[in-house]
Amino acid sequence: MTDALVSAFSGPGAGFMYAITAVLAFVLAIAVERVGLLWVAWRAQPAAVLAALRQGQVEAAIQAAGGHPAARLLRAGAQAGGAEAAWDAMGAEAALVDEELRRRVAWLATAGNVSTMLGLLGTIYGLILAFQGLADASSVERATRISEGIATAMTTTAWGLLVGIPALALHSLVEGKAHRELAWTEAAAGLLALARRRGGAP
Repeated sequence: MTDALVSAFSGPGAGFMYAITAVLAFVLAIAVERVGLLWVAWRAQPAAVLAALRQGQVEAAIQAAGGHPAARLLRAGAQAGGAEAAWDAMGAEAALVDEELRRRVAWLATAGNVSTMLGLLGTIYGLILAFQGLADASSVERATRISEGIATAMTTTAWGLLVGIPALALHSLVEGKAHRELAWTEAAAGLLALARRRGGAP
């Protein structure tokens, strides 16, 4: 199968193969950026953040959040003057945090669907080539055209699926991670607002 995929880059369906490869490069770029942020650069201690907020220790919670966008949200709430102002400040910051955590995640699903559709388009193109081969006068030419058409149809389909399936799986993984990060960030904002309302935080 590997040899067939490699040879397809110089066959009739080469355009589709290169287009799907471009989508693969796009997916890899997003994957590196999102994984690097969500799993490495924005690594935080959610349990420590929530525990500190329950005790009214806002600065300790911000420190436990590290470089996570939640730290910026908590800082906005801590610096606001009063409980209501803190809630409003965190509400405004929450929209930016949500966008930052989910940025480009939807593109992974789009890329997965596009690569699959490109593979399907290559399948149709290959079948057209195969059917056109039926009209050739020479039996040798007819057999060559039919085999090339079928090979194009199969390889473009396979390559589209090989790129699309991991892209969709990666989308689910990253989307789930972003959702979990947002969940504890929202919980932290609620705890901070409650602490401010009770007067347990500056």
